[in-house]
Amino acid sequence: MQEQTRKICIATPEFPPEQWGGLARTVSRVARHATDVGLEVHVAHFTVDSNTPILLDENRKIRKTNGFTVHNITLGKEEPVGTVPDLWDCPHNLTLQMMYQSLEILDRNERFDLFHSFFLYPVGYICGMLAHRLGIPSIVTLVGNDVKRYIFSPEKVCICRTGLENADRVVALSKDLGDMANALTPISEKTRIIYNSVKIPLENRKINTSHSSPYRIGCAGIFKYAKGLPYLFKAVADLAIHRDIKLELVGKLRDNEKKIYDYMLSKTGIGDILELMDPLPHDLMHQWLRGLDVFVLPSLTEGCPNVLMEAMAVGVPVVATRTGAAEHLVEDRVSGLLVPWGDSGSLASALIQIIDDRNLGESLGEAGRTRMKSFSPVVERRAWENVYRELLNF
Repeated sequence: MQEQTRKICIATPEFPPEQWGGLARTVSRVARHATDVGLEVHVAHFTVDSNTPILLDENRKIRKTNGFTVHNITLGKEEPVGTVPDLWDCPHNLTLQMMYQSLEILDRNERFDLFHSFFLYPVGYICGMLAHRLGIPSIVTLVGNDVKRYIFSPEKVCICRTGLENADRVVALSKDLGDMANALTPISEKTRIIYNSVKIPLENRKINTSHSSPYRIGCAGIFKYAKGLPYLFKAVADLAIHRDIKLELVGKLRDNEKKIYDYMLSKTGIGDILELMDPLPHDLMHQWLRGLDVFVLPSLTEGCPNVLMEAMAVGVPVVATRTGAAEHLVEDRVSGLLVPWGDSGSLASALIQIIDDRNLGESLGEAGRTRMKSFSPVVERRAWENVYRELLNF
């Protein structure tokens, strides 16, 4: 008798093509890995609409992609009544309740064998609670700013703790994240560390041999507090006094960061050497990275940064802060330079070393490209398969 295929639900707040960034790419890649090892994969991708009344029997659209099923689920949002909150008022009640109910309806139709959530709050909390109630296993994946931010919110810390405790496995994209979660509640025995993977492009980077053109410094991502742009602005302002440089930013600037962005731009006076570009399609990112002289990741917190790995994979010398998986990805002074986070002086010093010593830059770039061969999709897929096999019989 043939054994029935195991069915899993991967729940996430970000997924391509609706979102651009490392988390969306990681979730998409893991969904393909799970499909490749023989699991039937359904992705529950949540978005919030605060303008339109949402009904549970109208809030799901389905599409097929890469051998798995994506359920785009829209959630409503509580509308505040008056200026003074009532005893029962909470701006997130409706959204979280609809997330739970939407997953419950989806499970009623599909009968999942496992829930796998990305991001601890709120998806990990909701998935863990539903899975616990249904008596099926669950995995919560810590990706970066979730455990480094929300555990400092008094109204969210209990939810984060419950999400960690209800999960049968906690997968962290760096040891740093696992240690932070374990400081909140003991979960080390059920924690697994799985790093992202990267493909090595056939083409290496273009080396800038012209001393007449500006030295191109690049950074990419969804720019928010955690990404540390103000420290990069200060470092670049110091460099620009004596060196011909250009700072290129590719990505999205969060609305709540525009004020500090404009303030730092005015304070440092680097507006004439800075270019903020819209997110590039992923297949064009390598082309942009190849043209850089150095890639910088000035983050205050990180998970396992895809874009840092992609920069190293094309042979661009990198400077990164000691946070998240960066300390594992980059061998300091061998395959890149590592500096303390929140320290613009150290960032500027590292950039000067690479700018003033082209041989050092080329050496770091080549070693970084070699280093990334250890983080292949095959290695990542095997790691995820091991976690799934710990909880499922397939």
